[in-house]
Amino acid sequence: MATYKTDWSSSDFINFGDWNRIESNVLDLATYLQGIQYSVPTPSVVINRTVASIDFLSSINRIENGLGAIQSAFGMTPPNYLSKKTWTIGMGFSFDDVNRLENNTQILKTYGDLIVKSYKYSGALTCGDQGGLY
Repeated sequence: MATYKTDWSSSDFINFGDWNRIESNVLDLATYLQGIQYSVPTPSVVINRTVASIDFLSSINRIENGLGAIQSAFGMTPPNYLSKKTWTIGMGFSFDDVNRLENNTQILKTYGDLIVKSYKYSGALTCGDQGGLY
């Protein structure tokens, strides 16, 4: 089950475990939406970082692009969903950015849950207490 940290502040530090969790949540989101018959791409993720791992702008862009592709294929932009960024040299990454990534993932999962709850199932069910089927 996905866990989201949506209360990052300027006094927080992001570490390899946080990045692994964020990317794992994006992968879980794609798998969940595919499971409810949405044709969303499976993002490329890295979820085996260690304390010795080094991430680059390409890593953050991969996460942004993966989540953006899922949102685009989902076919809707929920309220409060903030658009992705393309990271270049000199851009500063702050707690606002990691909150945006985590919130966007959580928002899409919440909307997926709402869609599942709105499904109308149809069919026939015959029950009785007389035993056999006729």
